[in-house]
Amino acid sequence: MRLFLIALVAGAFFVSPAVGKGSPQAKTERENLIETFASLSKSVGALYALESGGNMRFLCSATAVGKHEKATIILTAYHCVQKGVSYLITFGDNQFHPLSVWQIPHYEISKGKSPRAYNEPETDMALFLMENGDMPLAKMDDGKTQITGSKLAMVGYPLGVAKISYEGIVAGHLNRPGADLHGYVLMQIFGAPGSSGSAVVSAKTGKVVGVLVAAKGDRAGLPVIFATPISFKKYLKPVPGSPGAGEDED
Repeated sequence: MRLFLIALVAGAFFVSPAVGKGSPQAKTERENLIETFASLSKSVGALYALESGGNMRFLCSATAVGKHEKATIILTAYHCVQKGVSYLITFGDNQFHPLSVWQIPHYEISKGKSPRAYNEPETDMALFLMENGDMPLAKMDDGKTQITGSKLAMVGYPLGVAKISYEGIVAGHLNRPGADLHGYVLMQIFGAPGSSGSAVVSAKTGKVVGVLVAAKGDRAGLPVIFATPISFKKYLKPVPGSPGAGEDED
């Protein structure tokens, strides 16, 4: 009888419906990350430039993040925008969809009428529109500052070779008033040419918190990877002729 009671008490500690198999609590951090990768990957595409001669060049990674009327909003880095080309995107299904540039940093539209204010950082972010797109969408965060040490997930096309998933953490934030990159997120994460434009996603919420834009190397250690915070979308403005643009913009 004594052994039976001991076994019964021990069982109360190790068997609980709240953490049983199949319950939300039973999911490990790794399982949640795998789910985040699987969901995000469906929204990530490779951005290409189509030149007048018909040559097609890979540019950057890009992510479907929302809807504007019937069009799909595509998020990427502004430095991926080029002049004199058309744009195409593929989501890994060998189908190419045409894109149009929608919103870019306001000072790039009219530097005379709308220059950057003091302490306003550069905004390496751009939004495209894809007509009649019916893609899974990655949700954008509300723009709150990410806590240092919090985990991140990204899916992109480093070197333009293949869609790759990788993880990292928020290493810090660049707090240098007056600097072009003031307020940017510093990340400890993998990055390579072609990764630019990748949506940076919180591993906890699965929402887009930034856009990978650059890496700066140092002979003393690993490169520092920068991301434009998603809150910087407030500095974007519709280009002339696009939905939402004013008639007096030039």
